[in-house]
Amino acid sequence: MSTKPKSNISSFDWRMGTDPSVEERVQKLREMLAFGVKRVESDPKKLDWQMYIEPYLTVHSYALKPHPTITFRMETQPMHANGSGNMHGGCTASVFDFCTSWPLHLISQPGAWQHLGVSRTLNCTYLRPVPIGATIDIQCEAIQHGAKMAVTRGMMRAVKPDGSLGPVLTICEHGKFNTDPPAPKL
Repeated sequence: MSTKPKSNISSFDWRMGTDPSVEERVQKLREMLAFGVKRVESDPKKLDWQMYIEPYLTVHSYALKPHPTITFRMETQPMHANGSGNMHGGCTASVFDFCTSWPLHLISQPGAWQHLGVSRTLNCTYLRPVPIGATIDIQCEAIQHGAKMAVTRGMMRAVKPDGSLGPVLTICEHGKFNTDPPAPKL
């Protein structure tokens, strides 16, 4: 009988007055991605759709200025393929849905973006096919964020064997709605 791994990832305790640094926030994201790998390894028959994406993502870089930005790196897998041997458009949209939400984590605070919100819109423009086996960067940034709404955008780019960036493959704009409960009043 396999046991489901338990996450030791806890949210930041804002009530205690802690304001985590960007590095601490990114470390929590890295821990969450690593936990996804452990979930897949522990019981591959009990996967949700996101488990076909999370284990293949790593945080490549991040910044707060000029906009909160996270770049993920991913190697596309056969399970991500369409009938033409390229990444399926629905998989591409799912990758963007997941990845473009995370820049909001860098600026979250009580009552705003700690739960990353829900999607209002997700508009993808497919420019070139994303080949299976390719290494890609998913560059994500929060363009605008308020108390209730936010707009993020993403860009998938090929990564050449020498590590330099290749052409833009796909872009997206992601509208988000904040679902966090109101911040406690002191």
